[in-house]
Amino acid sequence: MTASSRTMNRVEKPKPSVDARRGGAISLPEPMDVLSGRGGAVNSHEGNKRYRELVNLMKAEYLSDTTRKNQKTQIAANIVRTIRNSKLPGRFLKQDPETNMWYEIGDKAAFRKTGQALRENSADFLRSREKKVAASHETGLAVSLASYHYCFPPQQTYMKPQLSNLSGIDAVHAH
Repeated sequence: MTASSRTMNRVEKPKPSVDARRGGAISLPEPMDVLSGRGGAVNSHEGNKRYRELVNLMKAEYLSDTTRKNQKTQIAANIVRTIRNSKLPGRFLKQDPETNMWYEIGDKAAFRKTGQALRENSADFLRSREKKVAASHETGLAVSLASYHYCFPPQQTYMKPQLSNLSGIDAVHAH
Protein backbone atom coordinates (compact mmCIF):
# COMPACT_ATOMS: atom_id res chain seq x y z
CA MET A 1 0.00 0.00 0.00
CA THR A 2 1.42 3.37 -0.98
CA ALA A 3 1.36 6.50 1.15
CA SER A 4 -1.24 8.08 -1.14
CA SER A 5 -3.60 5.08 -0.94
CA ARG A 6 -3.34 5.10 2.87
CA THR A 7 -4.32 8.78 2.82
CA MET A 8 -7.32 8.07 0.59
CA ASN A 9 -8.59 5.36 2.97
CA ARG A 10 -8.19 7.58 6.03
CA VAL A 11 -11.41 8.62 7.71
CA GLU A 12 -11.35 11.97 9.46
CA LYS A 13 -12.59 12.17 13.02
CA PRO A 14 -15.91 14.06 13.10
CA LYS A 15 -15.72 17.60 14.39
CA PRO A 16 -18.33 18.55 16.99
CA SER A 17 -20.35 21.62 16.04
CA VAL A 18 -22.82 21.83 18.94
CA ASP A 19 -21.49 22.72 22.40
CA ALA A 20 -22.93 21.50 25.68
CA ARG A 21 -25.59 23.77 27.20
CA ARG A 22 -26.11 25.53 23.85
CA GLY A 23 -29.43 27.37 23.89
CA GLY A 24 -29.61 27.57 27.68
CA ALA A 25 -32.22 26.02 29.94
CA ILE A 26 -35.20 24.24 28.36
CA SER A 27 -38.33 23.72 30.45
CA LEU A 28 -40.11 21.30 28.11
CA PRO A 29 -38.39 19.10 25.49
CA GLU A 30 -39.76 19.03 21.95
CA PRO A 31 -41.21 15.74 20.63
CA MET A 32 -38.17 14.92 18.43
CA ASP A 33 -35.54 15.67 21.11
CA VAL A 34 -33.45 12.74 22.34
CA LEU A 35 -33.52 12.59 26.12
CA SER A 36 -30.66 11.18 28.19
CA GLY A 37 -31.58 9.22 31.26
CA ARG A 38 -33.41 6.08 32.34
CA GLY A 39 -36.98 5.02 32.75
CA GLY A 40 -40.24 4.79 30.91
CA ALA A 41 -40.70 8.51 30.27
CA VAL A 42 -37.34 8.73 28.49
CA ASN A 43 -37.75 5.43 26.61
CA SER A 44 -41.26 6.24 25.40
CA HIS A 45 -40.39 9.78 24.27
CA GLU A 46 -40.98 10.07 20.50
CA GLY A 47 -37.49 11.42 19.77
CA ASN A 48 -35.89 8.50 21.63
CA LYS A 49 -37.98 6.01 19.62
CA ARG A 50 -36.76 7.59 16.36
CA TYR A 51 -33.18 7.61 17.69
CA ARG A 52 -33.32 3.89 18.59
CA GLU A 53 -34.73 3.10 15.15
CA LEU A 54 -31.80 4.87 13.47
CA VAL A 55 -29.33 3.12 15.80
CA ASN A 56 -30.86 -0.27 14.95
CA LEU A 57 -30.67 0.48 11.22
CA MET A 58 -26.94 1.16 11.53
CA LYS A 59 -26.00 -1.53 14.06
CA ALA A 60 -25.03 -4.22 11.52
CA GLU A 61 -22.61 -1.88 9.74
CA TYR A 62 -21.20 -0.62 13.04
CA LEU A 63 -20.60 -4.15 14.36
CA SER A 64 -19.17 -5.45 11.08
CA ASP A 65 -15.66 -6.93 11.28
CA THR A 66 -14.68 -4.75 8.32
CA THR A 67 -15.72 -1.45 9.93
CA ARG A 68 -12.74 0.41 11.33
CA LYS A 69 -12.70 2.51 14.50
CA ASN A 70 -12.84 5.88 12.72
CA GLN A 71 -15.66 4.62 10.52
CA LYS A 72 -17.57 3.65 13.66
CA THR A 73 -17.08 7.15 15.02
CA GLN A 74 -18.42 8.55 11.74
CA ILE A 75 -21.47 6.27 11.89
CA ALA A 76 -22.28 7.54 15.38
CA ALA A 77 -21.71 11.16 14.31
CA ASN A 78 -23.96 10.72 11.27
CA ILE A 79 -26.81 9.43 13.42
CA VAL A 80 -26.43 12.51 15.64
CA ARG A 81 -26.39 14.80 12.60
CA THR A 82 -29.41 13.03 11.12
CA ILE A 83 -31.38 13.75 14.29
CA ARG A 84 -30.18 17.36 14.42
CA ASN A 85 -30.71 18.13 10.71
CA SER A 86 -33.88 16.21 9.90
CA LYS A 87 -37.10 17.82 8.69
CA LEU A 88 -38.28 17.56 12.30
CA PRO A 89 -35.00 18.30 14.10
CA GLY A 90 -34.16 17.11 17.57
CA ARG A 91 -31.65 18.05 20.22
CA PHE A 92 -29.78 15.80 22.66
CA LEU A 93 -30.88 16.82 26.15
CA LYS A 94 -30.19 15.90 29.76
CA GLN A 95 -32.22 17.00 32.76
CA ASP A 96 -30.60 18.83 35.66
CA PRO A 97 -31.95 17.01 38.75
CA GLU A 98 -31.77 20.17 40.93
CA THR A 99 -33.69 22.51 38.63
CA ASN A 100 -35.59 19.96 36.49
CA MET A 101 -34.55 22.03 33.46
CA TRP A 102 -33.17 20.32 30.35
CA TYR A 103 -29.85 21.22 28.73
CA GLU A 104 -28.17 20.34 25.43
CA ILE A 105 -25.41 17.76 26.00
CA GLY A 106 -23.43 18.80 22.91
CA ASP A 107 -22.00 16.78 20.05
CA LYS A 108 -19.14 15.15 21.96
CA ALA A 109 -21.48 13.59 24.51
CA ALA A 110 -24.06 12.80 21.81
CA PHE A 111 -21.41 10.96 19.74
CA ARG A 112 -20.38 8.94 22.84
CA LYS A 113 -24.01 8.19 23.74
CA THR A 114 -24.68 6.98 20.19
CA GLY A 115 -21.55 4.82 20.08
CA GLN A 116 -22.67 3.17 23.31
CA ALA A 117 -26.18 2.64 21.92
CA LEU A 118 -24.69 1.00 18.81
CA ARG A 119 -22.69 -1.40 21.02
CA GLU A 120 -25.60 -2.23 23.34
CA ASN A 121 -26.69 -5.88 23.17
CA SER A 122 -24.17 -6.48 20.38
CA ALA A 123 -23.69 -10.18 21.25
CA ASP A 124 -27.45 -10.79 21.11
CA PHE A 125 -27.73 -8.82 17.88
CA LEU A 126 -24.96 -10.80 16.16
CA ARG A 127 -26.30 -14.14 17.45
CA SER A 128 -29.78 -13.30 16.15
CA ARG A 129 -28.38 -12.32 12.76
CA GLU A 130 -26.39 -15.59 12.54
CA LYS A 131 -29.54 -17.61 13.33
CA LYS A 132 -31.49 -15.81 10.58
CA VAL A 133 -28.73 -16.49 8.04
CA ALA A 134 -28.47 -20.16 9.11
CA ALA A 135 -32.26 -20.59 8.91
CA SER A 136 -32.32 -19.14 5.42
CA HIS A 137 -29.67 -21.65 4.29
CA GLU A 138 -31.67 -24.55 5.76
CA THR A 139 -34.86 -23.54 3.95
CA GLY A 140 -33.06 -22.68 0.73
CA LEU A 141 -34.23 -19.07 0.87
CA ALA A 142 -31.74 -16.34 0.14
CA VAL A 143 -31.37 -13.70 2.82
CA SER A 144 -31.25 -10.16 1.56
CA LEU A 145 -28.03 -8.62 2.74
CA ALA A 146 -29.72 -5.25 2.46
CA SER A 147 -31.61 -5.99 5.66
CA TYR A 148 -28.32 -6.47 7.49
CA HIS A 149 -26.04 -4.12 5.61
CA TYR A 150 -28.54 -1.33 5.34
CA CYS A 151 -26.81 1.96 4.72
CA PHE A 152 -23.25 1.55 3.59
CA PRO A 153 -21.95 -0.84 0.95
CA PRO A 154 -18.93 -2.89 2.02
CA GLN A 155 -15.93 -0.76 1.08
CA GLN A 156 -12.62 0.26 2.50
CA THR A 157 -13.46 3.94 2.31
CA TYR A 158 -16.32 5.54 4.14
CA MET A 159 -18.87 7.42 2.10
CA LYS A 160 -20.47 10.49 3.62
CA PRO A 161 -24.20 9.77 3.94
CA GLN A 162 -27.01 12.03 2.90
CA LEU A 163 -30.33 12.54 4.59
CA SER A 164 -33.53 11.30 3.06
CA ASN A 165 -37.01 10.44 4.23
CA LEU A 166 -37.83 6.78 4.79
CA SER A 167 -41.11 5.52 6.25
CA GLY A 168 -41.81 8.77 8.03
CA ILE A 169 -38.40 9.04 9.70
CA ASP A 170 -35.22 10.55 8.51
CA ALA A 171 -32.61 7.86 7.93
CA VAL A 172 -29.02 7.77 6.77
CA HIS A 173 -28.31 6.58 3.22
CA ALA A 174 -25.07 6.25 1.34
CA HIS A 175 -24.53 8.27 -1.83
